[in-house]
Amino acid sequence: MLDDILILLGRFHPLIIHLPIGFIVLGLLIELNKKKLGWSKEGLTFIFFWASLSGLFAVVSGFLQYQKEGYLWDSIQWHFIAGIATVILSFTFYLHLKGNSFLKFLGRRFFTIGHVLLISITGHLGGNITHGEEHLLEPINKLVGINPSIKLENIKYYDDYVEEPIFSSLIQPILNDKCVKCHNDNKSKGGLKMHTAEALKRGGRNGSVLNFEAPELSEILIRVHLPLEEKKHMPPRSGKQLAREEIEVLSRWINEGSSFSQRVNEFKLENELMSFFFSTQRPFYPNIEVSPPNPKYIEKIRANNLAITPIEKTSSFFAVSAINFEEFRDTDLSLFEAIKPNIVSLDLTGSAITDSIFIALKNFSNLTSLKLNNTQITGQELDQIATLQNLKRLYLVNTSFDERFIETLMTFKTLEKVYLFQEKR
Repeated sequence: MLDDILILLGRFHPLIIHLPIGFIVLGLLIELNKKKLGWSKEGLTFIFFWASLSGLFAVVSGFLQYQKEGYLWDSIQWHFIAGIATVILSFTFYLHLKGNSFLKFLGRRFFTIGHVLLISITGHLGGNITHGEEHLLEPINKLVGINPSIKLENIKYYDDYVEEPIFSSLIQPILNDKCVKCHNDNKSKGGLKMHTAEALKRGGRNGSVLNFEAPELSEILIRVHLPLEEKKHMPPRSGKQLAREEIEVLSRWINEGSSFSQRVNEFKLENELMSFFFSTQRPFYPNIEVSPPNPKYIEKIRANNLAITPIEKTSSFFAVSAINFEEFRDTDLSLFEAIKPNIVSLDLTGSAITDSIFIALKNFSNLTSLKLNNTQITGQELDQIATLQNLKRLYLVNTSFDERFIETLMTFKTLEKVYLFQEKR
């Protein structure tokens, strides 16, 4: 019962937190206009007394929410510290207004500036906890014309995990996402830690949550299958719940003996489960983040009759074509110097390039498709681009390619297709 009362008090934090903010803002407005308004010091003292008291309640309720709702200390640390600092500053100003001789050396401007800074910082950090770290910066970036690079999800590809243990590949990530914030080294409800295989095997104060002799009686299995309204249901109703597919995989893993060494390919996932946890098809272009290029470099490239377009509307990767610039030479590659990481497709078909182009292209780390059709390329210096980690397509149709360099092509580790058709041979 006491636990439920503490949870209830903690959940009042989002409501209580607005009281000290209101008192402080009102007090600051009066402080800045005290001569015009004719307010007495006693009135301001009254306001900051209640700002301090309500701030104390907000700190206590916030701490209870942290303790009972499964927040990690790292996620609330600075918000909590800034909140305490705000309460201390409000109470110090209250004592100053009361005429405390020890605080005479602190000017009233110090308290005004300090309160503005602290409630701004505390409020922003609290907003980050509730809405995510980008909730304020995202619209600001859009207003000033900054297009942040897209954050890509951590996609898992089945062929990367086929020989890996099912526990580290699937089970531990599920626990990390849904359970570890309440069961870790810093916070372990019921004495249970779930952040490593060893911790999970040890169990908590009531013993192991895995029953190797009677798997269906494993505590973890029972808890996740309880109705959501049940007090012992896990994760707690206020927490992030397991998806149906996650429950199914977790249940199968436990019912099959909770093996920590069984491999993914031995687990034999059905197609539906496979598609939930893994992607079987890799994206053609690099699955990484790059910073958007400066628009002035894009305009400079277009001014030289080169076509440059993003591969997708929101992508920072670009495809470049010299189809309207037949005089394009090796030295013209310097036009791309500032945006080399952004170029994934380069079409120099029909241009005036030579084999020296390969020396410069070796630094285009994300280049995926390279078209050199209808050029005087022979293959000399081709080995310069053999180290490109993302090159998958190479087009050498109707070139002067020397068959001696076919062996060089065999050394390209990521190359999937090469087009070498010659009309005149």
